[in-house]
Amino acid sequence: MKRRKFLSELSKRALAAAAASRAAGLAAALPNTAASQGTAPPEVSNRAPQIDEIGYLPADSAMVGTNPPALAWLPEPGAEAYAVQFARDAEFSRDVITIAKTPYVLYTHTATLAPGTWWWRYACEDGKGERSAWSKLRNFTIARDAQPFPRPSEEQVRELLPAIHPRLMMRPEEVEPFRQACLGPQKERWDQFRAAAEEQLSRPLTPEPPPYTNGQFSADEWRHNYSETIKACTVAETLALCYRLTGEPRYGDGARKWLLHIASWDPAGTTSLEINDECGMPILFVTSRAYDWAYDALREPDREKMRAMIRVRGEEAHRKLHGAPHEQKTYDSHQGRLWHFLAEAALAYYGEVPEARKWLDYAFMMFWGWYPAFGDADGGWAQGLNYWRVYMLRSTWWLDALQAAMKIDGTQKPFYHHVGDFSIYVAPPGGALVGFADYGEEYPDQAPRIGYFEPGIRGLGSVDAYFARWRAKPEWQWYAEAWGRDAFPPTALGLLRALRDYPPVPKARPPVDWPKAKWFRGVGWVSLHTNLVDGREDVQVMMRSSQLGNISHSHADQNAIVLGAYGSPLLVNTGIRPWWDSPFFLQWYVATKAHNALEINGHGQARNENATGKVIVFQPGDTYDYVVGDATPAYGQEVERYRRHLLFLKPGVLVMLDEVQGKAPISIKSWLHGRAPFTIDQSTGRIALTLGRASLAGFLLAPGGLEIAQTDKYPLPPELGTPPPEWHLTAQTIQKNEATHIVAVLGIAGAHEYPAVSDVKEASDGKRVTVQFRRAGKPVMVSFDLTTPKVTVLRRT
Repeated sequence: MKRRKFLSELSKRALAAAAASRAAGLAAALPNTAASQGTAPPEVSNRAPQIDEIGYLPADSAMVGTNPPALAWLPEPGAEAYAVQFARDAEFSRDVITIAKTPYVLYTHTATLAPGTWWWRYACEDGKGERSAWSKLRNFTIARDAQPFPRPSEEQVRELLPAIHPRLMMRPEEVEPFRQACLGPQKERWDQFRAAAEEQLSRPLTPEPPPYTNGQFSADEWRHNYSETIKACTVAETLALCYRLTGEPRYGDGARKWLLHIASWDPAGTTSLEINDECGMPILFVTSRAYDWAYDALREPDREKMRAMIRVRGEEAHRKLHGAPHEQKTYDSHQGRLWHFLAEAALAYYGEVPEARKWLDYAFMMFWGWYPAFGDADGGWAQGLNYWRVYMLRSTWWLDALQAAMKIDGTQKPFYHHVGDFSIYVAPPGGALVGFADYGEEYPDQAPRIGYFEPGIRGLGSVDAYFARWRAKPEWQWYAEAWGRDAFPPTALGLLRALRDYPPVPKARPPVDWPKAKWFRGVGWVSLHTNLVDGREDVQVMMRSSQLGNISHSHADQNAIVLGAYGSPLLVNTGIRPWWDSPFFLQWYVATKAHNALEINGHGQARNENATGKVIVFQPGDTYDYVVGDATPAYGQEVERYRRHLLFLKPGVLVMLDEVQGKAPISIKSWLHGRAPFTIDQSTGRIALTLGRASLAGFLLAPGGLEIAQTDKYPLPPELGTPPPEWHLTAQTIQKNEATHIVAVLGIAGAHEYPAVSDVKEASDGKRVTVQFRRAGKPVMVSFDLTTPKVTVLRRT
């Protein structure tokens, strides 16, 4: 009743807003024009978010570590704009801040807020300017030590962005110092870059990519068009930078020729975002760099042609993003980089193309908002190590642009405070695993066997090299040096970073004092180690159980594991990715059976947003680590519960319990995959595998027994490329029961050692599963409590 009375008074004040005198009263008095006209206003539904929406941010009553936090809400039908209001009390009488109109369902404020609790709400507005009542109230609390990270205001853009070119990746005042560096400490790097430009001066113009043959998609033609477009844009970029750093007309003429040629391509044709966004994106941002750097070599009619081209392509990008809207539909992989490609175009053409202001505003809203959707506060990345590397390296381009144009260090965003931890825990130097998701079958630092050309995307360690400098992280620098990487790829941006030569490179230090187990909570990855510093002396176990579901570049592999030891992979992901959504991709590569995971009643997991998992226990320790993943939602209606328990008895025994409760009697099948044939003893359930420097031997058991088999075949051949030799082991329960389980006790050792696990027994009373075995002749008993869940370990030494 108190809130209803307040809203009634708010409406009265709205009618008399012109007479209001106090700033807080004016801010709170948003008029409801629909009510004043006697018409029905648009409504705020206060609905729950759908599975593919990011929902309301911050979570209600959350403690936030960024000041100010991003506010996100759900789009309403018919709404064309929104108002946002926040205050220090639920009555909205103290420190009221009102944003009268925004087109987005995401808002980030342009000033820090006082620590403590804040209340917020929003309203929607239709095309006639009719505004709804306010939404329900939500609140958040800003921690006193929260990272200050306010979004730049339009006034700051006008103040900080250079009024003349260049402004992308370098400022006008930096040109002369950069020229001097080319003649001095960076002469060798500069000479190599200039030599490449000399070759490109005589390169024939790349034809506009042709349509697909017979109008049908072709992966080969798609890949060719993508590669050729990037090469063409890179020529323009290289020549433009050489012109800016030398002033020599021949480089300027060359850049002009390539820019006008690319601008002549049909922006609604084969290089549009609609037809091939991997072509459209580099045209959007790489030509913007070249335009900025070669600006003085262009005549005004040339500039107008470039502006006309970028207006079409930039508006296409903005419609694609805001039309989703990407502010809420966050889990589109390509959209997660498109916004900052649009930002580069906005910076280059700000003040010359009317829409550039809108593009930059949108990009700032995204970056200062929830970005990145696939990342978490621990530095994890749901799409896997390969996509983490690629997307993080691309994000460094945006960070360079932001630093040069606005003098803002974007790595202050809390996500980047731990970004380099992910690679260290997933792929320590000398290790053999990269975790999960697309290209999760590869070795660390191995280029995808079916890769794509993109300058500046380098091997493992490159991300850590860049962020080690900005975040002053000696462990990240150690990781970069272990892989032989630095922050300076042989590209235009790599050269500019070297010429700028800051921040300083920290002195490398290995993470010897870091915990050996890590749970990346937001993405549901767990990585367990015995040696985090040297993968050739490490035993590593990883599991994925993610609330983000089986979407985008993630696979249908909730509760799946991978296992490696002493630099060799033992239990692996399998297959090869010919291209996205090819038959082999769908029927094997992303399927549950291609991973060390469980099928139930002959079915794997769905590949959608609803197929989720969750780590419900993470208990690291000195002698053992215990992890439990619950993947029940990934298997549909016939499963009441599915949990995988991992007990990693250090240094060399993995006990894995899969326990399933069905709604009717069910069978379960455990898949295990290796790159050498398994030795199988059907009568005892013993299996063994040796590969490279490591070996695995142990037992698979279940009530009523298991049918164990293996094959080296796939259900169909990959359309492109050849996977390495792989063997696929299945262990299926013989009996069907409503409650069933499979126990695996696996010993891990060096290739020339014997992983002596013997005398394995299991028993269950419905509430707990007890496993007994001998390790090197000594008895071990493990009891898994299924109700809590928890584990008890008894070992005699």
